[in-house]
Amino acid sequence: MLVDVAVPEMALDDLTYSTGAEIPEGVRVIVEVQKSLHAGIVLGPSEREVGDEKPIAGVIDERMMIDPDLWDLARWSANVCMCGISVSLRAVLPRKFWMGEKLEAPPETLNHSQKFSEVHNFNPFDAERVNFCLSELEKPERTLMLFSSREAASDFYLTLPAKLRQDAILWRSPEEWEEVNSKKCRIVIGSAGAVFAPLSPERIIIEDEASSGYFLPYGLRISARSLAGRRATFLGSELVLCGRMPSLKTFMRSHPVMTAKPDRNSIVIADMYTSRKEKAAGIDGNIPLTFSLIRRTYKELVSGHNVLWILGRQGEAMEVFCPKCGHILVCDKCGNIMRSINDGEMLKCRVCGALRELPAKCPECNHEGLRGKRPGIEALAKIVSMYYPKVRLYVDGADKSRMKGLILSGHKGLELLESVKPSLVAWLDIDAELSAGGYDTRFRVFSMLYRSLYAGIKSSGERKLLVQARKEGRKLCEFLLHGWEKFLADELKVREEFGMPPSGYMIELDCGGKISRERILVRDILEEEGFFVMDSGDESQPLCVNTNSLDEIAKLLEPHHRMLNITVRSE
Repeated sequence: MLVDVAVPEMALDDLTYSTGAEIPEGVRVIVEVQKSLHAGIVLGPSEREVGDEKPIAGVIDERMMIDPDLWDLARWSANVCMCGISVSLRAVLPRKFWMGEKLEAPPETLNHSQKFSEVHNFNPFDAERVNFCLSELEKPERTLMLFSSREAASDFYLTLPAKLRQDAILWRSPEEWEEVNSKKCRIVIGSAGAVFAPLSPERIIIEDEASSGYFLPYGLRISARSLAGRRATFLGSELVLCGRMPSLKTFMRSHPVMTAKPDRNSIVIADMYTSRKEKAAGIDGNIPLTFSLIRRTYKELVSGHNVLWILGRQGEAMEVFCPKCGHILVCDKCGNIMRSINDGEMLKCRVCGALRELPAKCPECNHEGLRGKRPGIEALAKIVSMYYPKVRLYVDGADKSRMKGLILSGHKGLELLESVKPSLVAWLDIDAELSAGGYDTRFRVFSMLYRSLYAGIKSSGERKLLVQARKEGRKLCEFLLHGWEKFLADELKVREEFGMPPSGYMIELDCGGKISRERILVRDILEEEGFFVMDSGDESQPLCVNTNSLDEIAKLLEPHHRMLNITVRSE
C-alpha cells in the first residue's frame, strides 16, 4: 500500500511511502527524507502507481491526534491560501506536534448535536457588548472567543468573574495547546492565533469582527474570521459576530440591522478650504488647521477635558529630498523612503524601521540644503505650542497614565480612546487618509472614524468628533452622519462592480521585494491566461489579482507557490 505524507518540518507535501498495513489519515509517522528521519503526517492513500518508494519507518500515534475540525481547517486553508498542506499544518498545529513529540490524545467523541447558526450583536457602546459577551460565556457550551488584539483579549479576560475565570484560559501562544486539547477547560479567550485552539467549540464569538487585526501576518495569510467561520460551519457551532459595525462580508451575507444611529450633533465636518495652512521651517507642504478646530479645542481644554488630534504622518517630515537634484533619501536595507525624526536629526525607514543620521549633504550631488516634505506630528507639535502655549502637549510615546491635555498622535492614538477618554477627537486631514492605496481604503477610514466617535464612551453626546475634510472626505462624513448601514450598502455596490472582496477574492503575490525572473514569470503566466495583474511598479509591493474563483489561479501558481508569499483577501 502507498500513502501520501506531509513533512511540516521541511515544508514538504505529498511525499509517497509504502506501508504493509493501513494507516488512517492524520496519524503521525516517521519517514526518511534526504537520509535522515523526520515526523510526517499521513494525508491518506496515494493515487500514484507503485514504484520504488521508501517504507514508513515507524508509527508515532495509534489514532489521529488532532480534532476533525482542525484537520478539516488545515486541508481547507491549504487550498484557499495556495500554500501546500505542510505550511497550513505548521500554522494550525504547535511545533511539538509536527516534530513528533509524544502528546496526550484528545477525547474521541464530543457532543455536537446542534446545527450551524449565526447571531449578531452590533452595538456602538463597548460596555454593552462586554455585558452581552459575559452572558454568552455563562452558558454551558464550550466557547472560543476571539479579539482583534492580544491587549483586548487580555483586558477582557481580566474582567471575567471568578467563577467564569476558573473555566477559562487565556490563549497567549501555542504553549496552551496541550491543556486545551485535553478539553479540561470550557472557554478559550485570545487574539487571532487562538482560532487554532483545539477546543472543538460549540460556540465561537468574534468581537470587533470588522477589524483588520484578525488578519494573520504569518503562516496562513488569511483572516482568522474566515477560519473561524469554516470551523463553525464544519462543527455546526453557533457563530456570534459582535462589534460597533459589521464587516462587509457579514453585511453582504446576512444584512444585519443597525440599531443605534449616531448623534448628529456630535459630528462636526470642518471645511478645509477655509483653514489656515500652517508651515514648518525647512519642510515643504503644510498642515491645515480650521478655525472650528482651534476654537473647539480651546473650549474643551479650558473645561479640563482631554483632546486628541490625529494626523497620519509620523516624525518631522514624511520624506527628505534634495531641492537641487531631486534625489529622495531611501533606506539602505530595503530601499523604501525614510522620514525625518527627532527635530530632523535622524532618518527612520517607514517600512523596516532602520535608523541613521541625516547626512549633511545630498549623497548624489553634495548639495547642503536638504529639505523635508509633508510635515508630520513632530512639526505639528511646534505649531500647536504657539496656539496653546500653556497647555500640556503630548506626542506619540508619552506615558498614557499621565496624559492630561492635548494629545497628538497617528492611528495609534485610537488605542488611547478607552484610557484617556478625550471629549473631542479631531482628524486633521481625512482626505490624505483616503488617498492611501488599497481597495479597502474607504472601509478602513470609515471604521476608524466610527471607532473615534464611540470607543470608551457609555452614551451618545459624551464625545464630539471633528473631521477636517475636502470633497471626498465630506462625502464619507455624510455617510457617518447616518451610521454604517448606508455606507456599507454603497461600498458593497462599488466592490461588486469591480469584483473586489467580499464579492470576489483579492490575491496578493509577494515575490520577495526584488526585481526577479520569478516576478516577471508569474505576471506573464497570469496575463497570458486573461487575468488582469495590478503591478504598481514598486518591487517592494506585491502583484495583485482579483478573481471570483481560486481554482484556476491555484493551478497556474502551483509550480511556483514555494517562491511566493500568497495572501488571499476575501473580506
